[in-house]
Amino acid sequence: MKFKHLKLLALVSTLTAAVSMSFAGLAQASTTSASSRSYGVDVSSYQPTSTTKYSKAGAQFVIVKVSEGTSYRNPNAKAQVASAKANKLLPMAYHFANFGSSSSRAKSEADYAIASAKAVKLPVGSYLAIDWETSSGNSTSGSRSANTSAIMTFMKKVKAAGYQPLLYSGSYLLNNAINMSTVTSTYPNSLWVAYYTSSGRIDAPDFSYFPSMNGVIIWQFTENWKGLNVDGNISVLPLSISSSSSSSPSKTPASQAPVSKTKKKIMSKSYVYTSAGKRTGAYKSAYTYVYVIGGIVKIGSNNYYKIGTNQYIKVNNVDGTACKLIHNAWTYNSKGKRVKSVATLKKGKQVFTYGGKRKIGKKTYYRINVGRYIKAGNVK
Repeated sequence: MKFKHLKLLALVSTLTAAVSMSFAGLAQASTTSASSRSYGVDVSSYQPTSTTKYSKAGAQFVIVKVSEGTSYRNPNAKAQVASAKANKLLPMAYHFANFGSSSSRAKSEADYAIASAKAVKLPVGSYLAIDWETSSGNSTSGSRSANTSAIMTFMKKVKAAGYQPLLYSGSYLLNNAINMSTVTSTYPNSLWVAYYTSSGRIDAPDFSYFPSMNGVIIWQFTENWKGLNVDGNISVLPLSISSSSSSSPSKTPASQAPVSKTKKKIMSKSYVYTSAGKRTGAYKSAYTYVYVIGGIVKIGSNNYYKIGTNQYIKVNNVDGTACKLIHNAWTYNSKGKRVKSVATLKKGKQVFTYGGKRKIGKKTYYRINVGRYIKAGNVK
């Protein structure tokens, strides 16, 4: 998959990135489970039938595309699932949605996905994800309620068939196009989220850049893991094939699930607000760290992170806001001097801005990194 919405923790322990990564890929390979912080890849017909090179690189699980819509099946899927088993990797699968906000089409696609998973001998009790993103075959412009109903229809049928349903998308769609509380209250820990901090080869994710969301079990952090030109993922929670097949929702209510607590860097001065959206008078300075509790919280028209009892800071001061360059842009320092060592940012590129506009001298800028700025007129 090449997911285009880059603004993409889930229920994770409070660990620094270094400590988190020290556990990655250390678990014994198994076709029935993978520990938290294990690496995995997702493959489709664009990847070879053999998964050996991924196993040798340290992968512990493989997510195979089995189907799309109601007429396409990955011709490599059966061999890829068999190869995963042969390499003692946990086999999983995903279906690429074409149903948009239609619950009736979601039923048909779920039936097709389940039949496709069975045809390639995906073990019952394993994970079967719905990949719901914007594409030529899938519209995400429906209402929140309709989108959610269709997705829940698909996941319910997957659950009834004995597989564990997952939902794949990016944080932007998850937070803006779907009622996430509906999904995670019925299927806790069922999110597979894509979020790339940069393009090109990435060997290990930096958890300090992962946008906190409740319910995430897998993070897709790169489209080029270890230079193998394959999507790289890491399990945020342990993965295992379920021994039961029931049409009932998960037995672990969301209210009983542990709350994530993630260390994050504040990129722009952040005032502290109450749960009612009122400033407390306190603030957190730029480039300092806080622990974010749980996922994004909507207060009024703004998104916040909880950092303590009745204490919230705005998300855009931490994760930034995705903006598109409408002109080529130079990078400047805090004194308004061009940083010539940084290449010109090209028109059309996506950048993240932190906080609001700020004056440096007589000109207006946005912060895009530590001590780095671009002129406000270059983005929209």
